[in-house]
Order: sequence, then C-alpha cells, then structure tokens
Amino acid sequence: MTVSTPDQTYIVVGGNAYIMDSINDTPYGAPVNTDGTIDWDCTYDFDPRMDEDLMIETTKILHTLKQLAQLTHD
Repeated sequence: MTVSTPDQTYIVVGGNAYIMDSINDTPYGAPVNTDGTIDWDCTYDFDPRMDEDLMIETTKILHTLKQLAQLTHD
C-alpha cells in the first residue's frame, strides 16, 4: 500500500511503514499495528549493518518510495 498526504508519502510492506523525511529525505520506518494504523511513536532508523538481503530489499523499497514521492509532489 502507498499513501500520500500533502506532507509525506509512505509505503507499507510486511508490517512496516517506510517513509522519507520531507525536510532532508532521511529514510526511516515504523511498525504497523494489528488494526492497520502506523505506530509513529515507535519510528526507527535503518541500521547500515543489517543483513545484506534485508539491505537490498529495503533499498529497493526506499528507491520506489522516492520515485512515488516525486510523482505525487511534481
């Protein structure tokens, strides 16, 4: 699922929301609650030491997110 609001665009994949900070494009994540809402109080940065396969998957998701954000804000 991709959601776009006037201030932010985020993607929900596998129980996590992926978002880019609107000020400096810093990526971060947040868990998705069982009711489908996003727990913005529990946001986290991505650890550069993560497993290589997870890093590849996360990079692809964030690249797609950046492309979607550009489409919705242009």
